[in-house]
Amino acid sequence: MKGRFSLFAMDMEYQSTNTTRVLDVLDALLKGFSQKFKEIWLSGSSHGGYVSLNYLKFYRPEKVTKVFLLAPSYSTLSLILQEVGEEKCRRWLEGKEELRFTECETGLELTISRDFATDISAKGYEIISEGKVLFPQEVPQEIYVFHGLQDRTVPIEHSRLFTNHVRVKTFVELEDDHKLSLTFPSLVEEFM
Repeated sequence: MKGRFSLFAMDMEYQSTNTTRVLDVLDALLKGFSQKFKEIWLSGSSHGGYVSLNYLKFYRPEKVTKVFLLAPSYSTLSLILQEVGEEKCRRWLEGKEELRFTECETGLELTISRDFATDISAKGYEIISEGKVLFPQEVPQEIYVFHGLQDRTVPIEHSRLFTNHVRVKTFVELEDDHKLSLTFPSLVEEFM
């Protein structure tokens, strides 16, 4: 199998979408891919990992066999509140306005849609909430988790908590940051 696969990548357009819409698009794509491919692997970095986990949790896909999580967010809403501050997020949490801020580690200026937070709250998408893992202990897919020790966006403690609660195939702590820019090529070579 090594070296013989097709790749499709989605980008998260925070200013115009929410987690439910991304999950709906992912589901439509995977249903289409399931007609052509016997086996499907998911991979997600940061909020993409969050989306991948919620896809497993709520859609229970049959042909997805492996999931690669790269510095995954397990509590996107909580992390945003922690970084930006609850007062600045108040109207956004109520769905009354977009949220604009600069992400601390990457320096990216982000605009997040007005219904992003209300969608997460209404659907129960947080994987870790108040120190509890809200995810099945076992899923049929092999889960691989990679997280940088210098990650300042998503605390590595979240991956440690998740992997202590959920059966994963591999959990690797890396000398890297949130983007895994130093180790990503070697991860692809070794695990894919």
